[in-house]
Amino acid sequence: MATSVVSICNRALDLLGADPITSLEDGSKSANLCQRNFAPSADSVLRLYPWNAALRRARLPALADAPAWGYRYQYQLPQGPEPSYCLRLLAIDGCSDYRIEGRRVVTDAPPPLDILYIGRLEDAADYDALLAEVIAAKLAVHLAGNLTESGSRIDAARRYLEDILGQAKISDAQEGGQVEFTVDAWLQARS
Repeated sequence: MATSVVSICNRALDLLGADPITSLEDGSKSANLCQRNFAPSADSVLRLYPWNAALRRARLPALADAPAWGYRYQYQLPQGPEPSYCLRLLAIDGCSDYRIEGRRVVTDAPPPLDILYIGRLEDAADYDALLAEVIAAKLAVHLAGNLTESGSRIDAARRYLEDILGQAKISDAQEGGQVEFTVDAWLQARS
């Protein structure tokens, strides 16, 4: 089954024990909440980690106006159409001295500026299965207070988000060529 915004929303609702929706426009309280909270939940999850599915590269020209002071060049971050909208700048090729100011990068690096960034994913079919699950868990946390009065369900949603986020990061990192595992201090002391 193809991943869709509605299927991710229904997964979030399942985590809360709420009834599923048929579309974001079905008029139910759950659909209205999903419609309002899906995009912010997805964007915040995408900003948390450099997900392979959302990595993008771009070559930016310098803007005509130089920064008022401090740096020689400024560049406009990608801002559309999707998926080129930059949610988070990860790296600039050959440059470590830069700042993000609003939707611009200021630096002394001459043009063109080659960047690696996290781009917004508008088509849920582009989500990795674990990324979709993390977004569903994040959405469940956002919806929990409005759809359930159960403190235990709210806490369970938060715990599940932490757990699945950790698992998804490890899995995603294994596809990137380098895996970074942290060793528990207690285990490290025993060796």
